[in-house]
Amino acid sequence: MHDAAAIAGLGGAAAGDPAGVLAALVASIADGVYVVDHAGAVRFVNPAGAAILRYDDPGALLGRASHATIHDHRPDGTPFPEDECPLLRPRRTGETVRVAEDWFVRADGSMVAVSYSSAPFATPDGRGAVVVFRDETERRAAEEARRREAVERTRADEVAASRARIVAAADAERRRLGRDLHDGAQQRLMTVALAVQQGVLALDRDPEVARGMLQGAVAEARTTIGELRDLVAGIHPSILTSRGLAAAVESLTARAPLPVTVAVPEDRWPAGTEAAAYYVVAEALANVAKHAAATRAAVEVTAQDGALHVAVHDDGRGGAHVRPGGGLQGLRDRVEAVGGTLAVGSAGEGGTLVAARLPLPV
Repeated sequence: MHDAAAIAGLGGAAAGDPAGVLAALVASIADGVYVVDHAGAVRFVNPAGAAILRYDDPGALLGRASHATIHDHRPDGTPFPEDECPLLRPRRTGETVRVAEDWFVRADGSMVAVSYSSAPFATPDGRGAVVVFRDETERRAAEEARRREAVERTRADEVAASRARIVAAADAERRRLGRDLHDGAQQRLMTVALAVQQGVLALDRDPEVARGMLQGAVAEARTTIGELRDLVAGIHPSILTSRGLAAAVESLTARAPLPVTVAVPEDRWPAGTEAAAYYVVAEALANVAKHAAATRAAVEVTAQDGALHVAVHDDGRGGAHVRPGGGLQGLRDRVEAVGGTLAVGSAGEGGTLVAARLPLPV
């Protein structure tokens, strides 16, 4: 019973219209049309409705309990009580219900996203409902595609901006290194060269004076080597390359002005990932020392779920956040350059937590 005569028999719909015209009208529309009688049983479904619900034969739905057939559970598998079902509410209240987003159960057990309106429908035995519903799968997919596109566009803009900041920071760092080399090591090396030259000239006339000059030159050269070593360590510590992240962090925290608990595995990871992790720790601990008024800090590194997780927290005053142009912004740019994320917030017991997630190669 799924033709126009069935609809007319349920309530005298479209009085005066030939049954064939009504049947053609209902069969031609793209939305599903679904009629439920006073007892909640399915009495009509048009071809579009049967197709949305994946019934090859619309007649397979007829006479079945509507709620138990297409609406008895939610997408997460939890039951959908019949007395909460908006689709059948018009049978009880006589109101018209419109639902923008819901899910129906298909013949194969899968779920389909739908929107629908349900209106009361008078039958000889009592009030039923006429439901007009639409498959929202394509619309939802299009919206999701637009959302992903917007996210990717935003991400691309953020990456472009972070790369520009990284280039600017690199230029500034090169200028700083140039000043440090000119004002420090270069001046000291010139002093060493002059001392050696004077010592050589004094060898014949006063060997003891020459000895003192050359010893002074040696001491100055050692000081210069120490300055260069510190300068290079600020760029990329050699211990990180030779012994890995755990040793580099231990060396870094050994010089910290407050106690630091360290939990870093001895494993080795890609050089870029280790460098990013090291600078997360270094920058975070530098901020703790400068601003946090903390009494202790902790560093924890774990590898799980395809990523290296780096966490630095302290018991200080808190309130740290990423500011444009600040050190944490530069750190975020460095982390994002390797595809990671950086979050700065409050630690569980006060203080600040700096947490980075650095993806690892599969």
